[in-house]
Amino acid sequence: MALFCESIDIDASPDAVWAVAGDIEQISGWLPFIEESRMNGDYRECVSVAGPLRELILARDDEARRYEYTILEAPMDIEFIHATVEVTPLNGGSQVQWSTLVSPDELAEAFAPIYREGLESMRAQLEN
Repeated sequence: MALFCESIDIDASPDAVWAVAGDIEQISGWLPFIEESRMNGDYRECVSVAGPLRELILARDDEARRYEYTILEAPMDIEFIHATVEVTPLNGGSQVQWSTLVSPDELAEAFAPIYREGLESMRAQLEN
């Protein structure tokens, strides 16, 4: 299994950043890889540029500004994935960390640029 983390500093309050990052249903609003997203109970159903995704939201903590999820169905072969999105205060602004444990290991190289693009898109939205 491979563990990787993408993070970005954003010049906005943690609450403002969490309003975007923590709106689980609206991931399509800041992650270009996801074209559509909606919640169905604890499941996030997405249409990605590669095909449909079905994710299970494992935990959500608004006070800690953090949620965890796993991907149950995807257009690529995933043996295991557990991801965490977390917003923390940093120097008057915020840091978003997107940490993922994934197997097979090669998926880390595939997902990292997708996550980076999404975090940069989120920063552009929040800092404008």
